[in-house]
Amino acid sequence: MLFLLSTPEYNKLQSNTTKIKVHLRNGIAEILEQHQDLMGRVENNLLEIETNFENKLEKFLYVLQDAVFIVSTKGLEANIDSKGTRVYVYAKRVREINSTTSIDEIGKQVEIKTLELDKELEKESEKSKQSSNEGSKKTDLILNSRILLLKDEVEFLKRVIAIVKGLKG
Repeated sequence: MLFLLSTPEYNKLQSNTTKIKVHLRNGIAEILEQHQDLMGRVENNLLEIETNFENKLEKFLYVLQDAVFIVSTKGLEANIDSKGTRVYVYAKRVREINSTTSIDEIGKQVEIKTLELDKELEKESEKSKQSSNEGSKKTDLILNSRILLLKDEVEFLKRVIAIVKGLKG
């Protein structure tokens, strides 16, 4: 079974996948070879895959943000002769969780992003104190989108920390 996990910054292609476990709104789906075509949204932002590499079973766990997945037995590429089940997962962000995942390292990333967010919020408050002309409106829009992205990233990293603590604890 072919597995593709893709975000704007990350791509993972795994060809020897044996099982994928994904949480949906109506329950947990375990996707095996020859699974029926399916599409949905990953509800709890967790995805588990199992692979068989050189007769060794390996498990991978991913924390996803705003993820959707597609299971297809026909493939999405029209010009490729596809055989077997293919699973495509598209997410805004992804973080692989394994035995070397450090809560302290992720905590440091949260601190760095929080400092960046605070600086952007300061810029926003300074700009709002200045007069409102066309140039500053464009700047406000840019700052607002930057603030939203940073808030989103901080929330995602905090969620990763909570999940890692839950798994290790």
